[in-house]
Amino acid sequence: MVRAGGLGIGSLAAILMLAFGPPGDMPKAAWAAASVAVLMAVWWISEPIPLPATALLPLILFPPLGVAPIPEIAPAYANPLILLFFGGFMLAAAMQRHGLHRWLALHMARIAGRTPVAIIASTMATTAFLSMWVSNTATAMVMFPIGLSIVDALKASEARADAPVWRDFPAALMLAIAYSATIGGMATLIGTPPNALFAAYMKSHGITIGFGEWMRIGLPVALALLPLAWFVLTRVAFSIPSDLTVDTSAMGSPAKLRPPQKVVGVILLLTALAWLLRPLLDHYLPGLPLSDAGIALAAAVALFLVPEDWKAGRALLSWRDLTTVRWDVLILFGGGLALADAIATSGLATTIGEALQALVVVPLPLLLLIIMFSIVFLGELASNTAVAAIFLPIAGAAAIAVGAPALTFALPIALAASLGFMLPVATPPNAIVYGSSLVSSQQMLRAGLILNLTTVPIVALLTYLLGDTL
Repeated sequence: MVRAGGLGIGSLAAILMLAFGPPGDMPKAAWAAASVAVLMAVWWISEPIPLPATALLPLILFPPLGVAPIPEIAPAYANPLILLFFGGFMLAAAMQRHGLHRWLALHMARIAGRTPVAIIASTMATTAFLSMWVSNTATAMVMFPIGLSIVDALKASEARADAPVWRDFPAALMLAIAYSATIGGMATLIGTPPNALFAAYMKSHGITIGFGEWMRIGLPVALALLPLAWFVLTRVAFSIPSDLTVDTSAMGSPAKLRPPQKVVGVILLLTALAWLLRPLLDHYLPGLPLSDAGIALAAAVALFLVPEDWKAGRALLSWRDLTTVRWDVLILFGGGLALADAIATSGLATTIGEALQALVVVPLPLLLLIIMFSIVFLGELASNTAVAAIFLPIAGAAAIAVGAPALTFALPIALAASLGFMLPVATPPNAIVYGSSLVSSQQMLRAGLILNLTTVPIVALLTYLLGDTL
């Protein structure tokens, strides 16, 4: 019903806008871009058709509406940040094919403490670290069975089934996996699409944000939110004792690293180092034109070249291994960038900025918090990538309207788009752990609401303190 309503409302709104024409002296191209933006926003939120299909609308509608020709629109779908994400997806696929991510997760879980609070902490640290390099969905799927093994270990321990820890620990552990997968993705540029969308949007404002630059803000945010989530799950939303010892032998031991896993690990390590050291290389070797996207793609090609088995001639990665790559995310990403470009070039951003002049009377910190909370609670019902694509250009216009740099609003909004902790539909990790039947919707709502209310001010403060480092 919601999908059918969104299909009709979005279409009708766009048609009426085009029929009545632009108000005042607003350029026709800007009004046409606004009508398409409204259509895409409604469809992205209500999902009457798949999100990536909606993301193709700029290619279809902008040329006949006079917003921009296809040669000007199409480059948005091959933005360097999309190529960076594509390379990251291929690196993640290699990790998944050879089980390196599961080996790492199981190894880190085995060296954790044996008390419930320590197990939750180590599980969150492991999940967040994996989510920095692998999609939060894949990370949650890897950690999910490990979490179930830990729950089984608790069941086999001396704790009675009716003890308070048994009632709370399984739900807390499942939510810990979901929340840390979301938080970990905020740490790196490839961790979650809103991060890269922000970097691509700021490029239009003359600000280049690479992998290393993003980690100056993303990593501190993740490091601040992880302990907060742990505290909420173990001390506020649930009561997890710290004096119970759990026998974790039921989880099994991680096998010895196989040669292909070692080689994939080396390639991933070298890639991460190249991303982090690129600003230094640019400074000392200005004649060497490196880019984060180029590094990612070079690493991906290396995976196709380096043999897994020299005798069989089988490479570490084959094209069949890429069937799980999120092509839909790449297309959605391109649609968001195409929409943002049109909003800027058609004059719509200027019109939005003029319309938001009234916001000058609202104190900037209060205005920022209002916008961030709105983004967070809207993101509970819509794709975080779609929310970022819709609101980043609006945020930039709002910032300029109140006399602030575009980054002042765009950065916290990009981060806020990833904060979805309340509902199973908010993020794929939430949906995955909800499917375990170990956590109820009421438990997720209670813990998630506390996190939604507490993480926004922390993210706002950190972006204020660290934003100048970008």
